Formats: sequence, structure tokens, C-alpha cells
Amino acid sequence: MELVALKLIMRIGFIFFLFLCVTKNVYAQNTLKGRVFAADTKQPIHLANVFLSNTSIGTVTNAEGFFTLDHFPPGRYDVVVSCIGYESYVATIQYAQLPLTLEVNLKPRINILQEVIVEPYEKNGWEKYGQFFLDNFIGTSALAKDCKLRNPQTIRFRYNKKENVLRAFADEPVILENKALGYILKYDLKTFEYNYSTRIFYFQGYPLFEEMETGRKRIERRWDEKRADAYYGSLMHFMRSLFRNKLVEEGFEVRKLIKISEEEKKRVRALYNKRAYTNASGRIVVNDSLLGDGNADSAQYYRKVMSQPEKMNVLINTILPGDSIAFAIDSFTAGLFFEDHLQVIYLYKQVPDEYVQANRLSVQPKMTVMSEIFLPRKKTIAVLANGSYYEGIDLISSGYWGWWEKLATMLPYDYKPPARKK
Repeated sequence: MELVALKLIMRIGFIFFLFLCVTKNVYAQNTLKGRVFAADTKQPIHLANVFLSNTSIGTVTNAEGFFTLDHFPPGRYDVVVSCIGYESYVATIQYAQLPLTLEVNLKPRINILQEVIVEPYEKNGWEKYGQFFLDNFIGTSALAKDCKLRNPQTIRFRYNKKENVLRAFADEPVILENKALGYILKYDLKTFEYNYSTRIFYFQGYPLFEEMETGRKRIERRWDEKRADAYYGSLMHFMRSLFRNKLVEEGFEVRKLIKISEEEKKRVRALYNKRAYTNASGRIVVNDSLLGDGNADSAQYYRKVMSQPEKMNVLINTILPGDSIAFAIDSFTAGLFFEDHLQVIYLYKQVPDEYVQANRLSVQPKMTVMSEIFLPRKKTIAVLANGSYYEGIDLISSGYWGWWEKLATMLPYDYKPPARKK
């Protein structure tokens, strides 16, 4: 009896040993290690930030410059190493490459005074552009009202009069306290541009999310509810649904939108410019009899054409399935490509009042949110399972997403939403 018990104990011990070995091996498979040095002095850098961009996964280097990132999730991520006084290091790492060890050499940041000599920053820039920056970077949603920028003094502005473009720069990570969603967001800002002529806004950087702490269950529940509300109907939700070919099931209606340039209007405008003259009182007059064949009906047609908008939109009222605009690149990546524009409606969310006010719209009550996307450079977008996509500059969104997708509504790619309540 004792021998049987001993064998059972040995077997249990052996199984436990195997479990530890397997666990250790799996644990090692998703680990990224490395060491960070200063490129000029070759000395290790202490307390450099190392994180996976747009996630809550990050750490800092120790006194010898070593770091370890455990629990690297499946997929593709930008690994960012940053430290004040140095240029940020960014490397795109695939989960399949792990385990991996990096040696990172950070270059000293160019002296700000040298930059000022080349192209000076706007004097009193925050007073001029601060609110504009907040509205476009953080947003004007209800969530944005519960956000606070901790270090606005790090933001500098440059306005290029020739290009009619405003740019913003930061010498250190922009820190946003988002009490609405329960995150401290550290954003390593690389690009902030607003073109006043085209009204196209673009920003790019590397965010790290840190969970805010609270001992109050009510606040935790409120954060969970607001995070879920921010997620459903977002661009991240759309991309995750597209990757799984479940756009319709997830509540998205996608239709083709053709925007045709009105060539006829250009032709008529040329006629007007050619036949127009200035009368004695200084007013510009166009003689209808000089247009076309001199027929009054033709003149009436020309006037009608001139009253039309610059572009004509044609919506194809057929709901597109995901596999009509996306395809498999490999087992981890889907490709998104389409001609013209896409109209995207999310059925389970109504237009918020702030959106109506910000865009001075006249919309019907309970109108569902509507967005548009297009590919300005006609390049395929790579979409991953977590909702990330590359390159961001190759996709432009407008409508609801153009207004909504700001820092106040941003969620980390490792966010997992609860089941949707329709």
C-alpha cells in the first residue's frame, strides 16, 4: 500500500514538474528582452521607457539598462524605447520572432535652440493654438470633458504660411489624464498637422496606457461601461470585425460611395469667364445670349449647372460583405483595399449631441452614426486581429470617425470588450 502511494506521489510530482517546464517554455516564448545604451557615450540608460505602442504593456530599464517585456501578445507591434533627452527608438516586432533580445542605442535629441534658428516656434503658441490643439488632438466628445492634459508646456507650434499648415511638437511624452475611461495616457507625439486649405488633420505617435487606480467599485463599473461604449462602433471595432469577416454580424453596413468631379461645371465656368464683362456700375454681367448657341433654354441649363456643388456623390445602395473589400495576406494579416470611397454606418449607436453641435448639423433624432473612409494613395492597408492597421497615413476617415477618433476615445489594442448589448 505504501509503495502504491509512493508511486502515485512520484507520478503527481513528475506531472507537476512537466507542467512547470511547459509553463516556463511558454512563458519564455512570448518574452522580449534587451539592453539600452546611449549612442554617444555607450553607457547604459537607467529608467528608459520600453513599451508596446497603443497597449498597456510596458516597463523601464534597470540601472544596467536591461529590460524584460513579458506576456507579449500575438500579433505585430511597434516596440518603443524612449527617454527624455534622446530620440525615440521604434522597431516593429512580430510575435513569431520571439523570444528575442534587442540592443538599443538611443541617439541624443537635437538641441532645441538649434531648431529655433532654422525655423522658430510660434511666440505665445499655446495662447494662439492651445484650444485648437485640444479640440483636434483630444476631441470634443463628452469623454474629452473628463480629460486633462498634464503638461501643456511641452507643446510647441509652428505655422507655415506658404503651406497654410499648422504643426505641433513635443519635447517629451504628452501626458493625458483620462478620468472618463480610467487611463493615464503617455503619448510620444511624432506628427501633428492640420492643413487649413484641405481641412485634413493628421496626427501620429506612440501611446502607452496605464490603468488608473481606484478602490471604488462604482467608478470601476463606470469605466468599464464607458470603455465598452467607446469601443463599439469605433474604427478599432470596425477593423477587428473586418479581420474576422463579420462586419454585418457586428452591426456595420458598408456601401460604395462614388465621388464624381463635375467636369461639366468646369466647362460652363470657363464659358462664363469668357463671356462675362463689367458694366458701367462695376457689376459683373454675363450675357446669356453669348453662351452656347444663344438659346434661352441653354442659358438656363448653364445657370443650373453653375448652382450645383463641386462634386457629385453617388451611393451604391448595396451592403458590401467584408470579403468584398478585404483578403487574407497571411494567417495573421488581412488586406483592406477598395476603389472610390466607402460609407460605413454602425447600426447600434446614435449620433451624440456633441457631434451635432461640433459640426453644426441638422440631424433627425436617433440617427445612427455614419462615417466615410478612402485610400488617398490607393495602397492596401494591412489589418491585424487586434484592430491595428498599417500605415495610418494611407487611410483617411471623415464624418463620425473623423470627429470621434481622438485621444479621449482611444483604447489600447489589448482591450477586450464585453458582449454587446443591442
